[in-house]
Amino acid sequence: MELIQSTESYNLEYKREIPSDNKKWLKTVVAFANGKGGQIVFGIDDETHTVMGVSGEEIARTIDKLTDTIINNCTPQIVPEVRVENIGDKHVIVVEIEAGQNTPYYLTRDGIERGTYIRAGATTRVAEAYTRLELILKSKGISYDQYIIPHETPVKDTEIEALCKDIQRYSNRGNSVTKDHLISWGLLRDEEGILKPSVAFNLLTGSQSVRFSRIQCGVFLGDNRVKFQDSKEFSGPLYQIIKQAEDYVLQNTRTEYVIKDIVREEVYEIPLPALREIIVNAVLHRNYLYPAFIQIAIHPSKIEFFSPGGLYGSMTKERMLRGNCSALRNPLLADMLQKMGMVERWGSGIGRIFEAFAENGLPAPEYVIDDLGVTVSVPRVKSVPQEQTLPVSNHQAVSLHGNPQNPADSNEKLLQYIIGHPNCTYSQLLKEFGFSRRTLSYKLEKLREKGLIVRTGATRSTVWNAVRNG
Repeated sequence: MELIQSTESYNLEYKREIPSDNKKWLKTVVAFANGKGGQIVFGIDDETHTVMGVSGEEIARTIDKLTDTIINNCTPQIVPEVRVENIGDKHVIVVEIEAGQNTPYYLTRDGIERGTYIRAGATTRVAEAYTRLELILKSKGISYDQYIIPHETPVKDTEIEALCKDIQRYSNRGNSVTKDHLISWGLLRDEEGILKPSVAFNLLTGSQSVRFSRIQCGVFLGDNRVKFQDSKEFSGPLYQIIKQAEDYVLQNTRTEYVIKDIVREEVYEIPLPALREIIVNAVLHRNYLYPAFIQIAIHPSKIEFFSPGGLYGSMTKERMLRGNCSALRNPLLADMLQKMGMVERWGSGIGRIFEAFAENGLPAPEYVIDDLGVTVSVPRVKSVPQEQTLPVSNHQAVSLHGNPQNPADSNEKLLQYIIGHPNCTYSQLLKEFGFSRRTLSYKLEKLREKGLIVRTGATRSTVWNAVRNG
């Protein structure tokens, strides 16, 4: 007996023979059409992977029967490719299903609620209501973050004004952001004079109508989640809880001082650019229909960042790690975070994460992906790989300029320099102050968040200016 090495997966299923109950394999046909496509191979034992083959007699009639069964029992109609392949001296029948465009597909006799199936790893299961909604939106070319929720309460002027001010402050726009901008970007829809919010608007304003938009953080005494040392839950506008979650991680992980060329600088367990990128990615790419929260779990040996919902569309782990993010689950949210300076370029974040860990001599994070979501696991090291370190108990910035115990002093000098030197560059500031790149980036970000300075220009030609009041 010949054996097949490939195992069953999200896009491959084996059947020893054609079951008499068509539903046993038709539900997999539907699941493949609702997902990324796939193949059912008849004539291979699904447990031992032994090639059993199918009878060569009347094989053409069997192919016609399989094709007709699929076409006549699935809604919308699914047209398969059915063919015969030879493995050694045996025949197998391959039913190939392409990813469908008119989702959700379902078994006609069971209806859309009971007959819609999806693939979960190597198994097929009935789709939950939230998954059916995502499939409906997919067929209309609409992402959930663009969705205008029916019967949603009209937005308040105070919500609009607050979001406009924050977008302007974060994005360094010269002109004011107005209600008309929010409409043109798709955050709001004008329905006969009544402004209705998109899901993205609710996420950016912290509306509780998006139930699972919070971030849960916890510190655990062991490497399981049995005993808590501390926990916190953050809710509100997404761009605010990103910062709150980042601060929580910094407050509950080690910061060390490194003495290098007489300058003391702070070094973090997770490089700041990578930490921000991991949290932003969790917020940006999660499935907001999935009934779970983003979770950050700080253990003695690792830090885990969990983002609910598997990969979207045709995205695979390999493509994601290469930085290929062509399949965006939340494109409107991504566009807004990019406008607000929290996302530099779509698809470049993964590369920056690995680069930041490598530059600091730290072990790379591990990505674990399944149908429940994406988990980024960051190993914790006992000490940073530097020449001389002084451990500190909490997160603070230290530099050569100003009192080392008073970070605000060096921040003020940095601000005054930018005020007196319009359009100063990153390299210019490095040379003037002698900060490390990590320290300078951190200080600039703090001043920018306070609305004291603005950044303009592309990444390689960025200049900094003070905000002029009045």
